[in-house]
Amino acid sequence: MSLAAALSDAFASRPDPGAVPAVSIAAVVDQQEVVAAWGVQTSTLFQAASISKAVAAVVALRLVADGCLDLDTDVNRFLTSWQLPGGEGADPVTIRRLLCHGGGLTVDGFPGYRQDETLPSLTDMLDGLPPCNTPAVRRDGPPGREWRYSGGGYQILQQLLEDVTGRVFTELAAELVLRPAGMTSASYAQPDSADAAAPFVDGRPVSWRIYPEHAAAGLWCTPTDLLRLAQAIQAALAGEQGAILPAELAWRMVTRQLADWGLGLRVSDDDDRRTFGHTGGNYGYQSFMLGAVQARNGAALMISSDQGLPVAEAMAAAITASTSWQIT
Repeated sequence: MSLAAALSDAFASRPDPGAVPAVSIAAVVDQQEVVAAWGVQTSTLFQAASISKAVAAVVALRLVADGCLDLDTDVNRFLTSWQLPGGEGADPVTIRRLLCHGGGLTVDGFPGYRQDETLPSLTDMLDGLPPCNTPAVRRDGPPGREWRYSGGGYQILQQLLEDVTGRVFTELAAELVLRPAGMTSASYAQPDSADAAAPFVDGRPVSWRIYPEHAAAGLWCTPTDLLRLAQAIQAALAGEQGAILPAELAWRMVTRQLADWGLGLRVSDDDDRRTFGHTGGNYGYQSFMLGAVQARNGAALMISSDQGLPVAEAMAAAITASTSWQIT
């Protein structure tokens, strides 16, 4: 059975079709490229949710490559419009620790805002001030000791990137990552409803929420965009001329820093089957991106439902059964 047919069968066999009405996928495995969608068009936009963090990590590493940032310097040395309270004389929170969720920081994720709500500023979100709907981002343990997922850490990263460059993060990300990687549909702007997949929560359609936490959760795109990001990282790992990052920094992205996290990416295995990737879950959306380190295999899946995990697992199994890429 071809990969395209196997993926189609995996979607058709989903346990609750009404709860998962739309899925879109882009994959390149064993030099077979499949771009397909069910319930939507392949050009339909989804919220990438936390996969936004991988984009933000590449932005930061590009500035490291340019000598504008250092991975192991206290973030307060770079922050000018806001400072992370506490920690004077202690082990510092650094960019490396922000990227691998080792900063010992609060605020794991974000609930989003209704489309009719007033959105907070970045500094309001960092300090937990109205109209922000999450607590302040603060130290909550010694940095570098344990892995603790922190979307709040990526909010600090966003502020740091804006302070260092004097530019809005969304513009910086477009210039340094989205356009160079060929992510032509990706944007942090809210799309027209006709261009976006309608989210489902608990089996019913809902209005999507807005995530002003751009670096942590705010990207809209297609699976093809996410596949292009994975391929850009693979090209950098191979040391290709004109790659989005120098090879040395790309390898740091896919090398464990703390627990099973590299820089902005989760890393699995240490042998020739090593993969890198990220998952995402916003209100009514689930997204998955995976790439091979030692090969040019990659896949991205976006689902307009909060119940998409069984579909993602079925499609991963279809890839494993139909190709040489053994996804574990």
